[in-house]
Amino acid sequence: MDSVQDIFGKKIKSIRRARDITQEKLADLSGLSLQYIGEIERGRRNPSLTSIEQLSRALDIPMAELFSLEEFRLSPDELKAILIRQIESADEDRLRTFFSIAMTLFR
Repeated sequence: MDSVQDIFGKKIKSIRRARDITQEKLADLSGLSLQYIGEIERGRRNPSLTSIEQLSRALDIPMAELFSLEEFRLSPDELKAILIRQIESADEDRLRTFFSIAMTLFR
């Protein structure tokens, strides 16, 4: 099982990529070094609360959301099962929304 540091690093990397921000840009926006950003994302550094606050501001995301790590603790099979249950129980509007999001993500 991954350590909290590993999971936190994956969370930062996932948010950064979703926002189409390079590590260099995140370093610039946060005031942290490029090397430090890379080490956080690889789970090799344990960032201070001050550094986490800087990342939060740079990524324009509440600090509390950076500590929501559950999606990185689930196995791929568990993630699939959750998504399937959500899709199966969705009404038509929500199903169309899921479809639109999926098509956007997998282009």
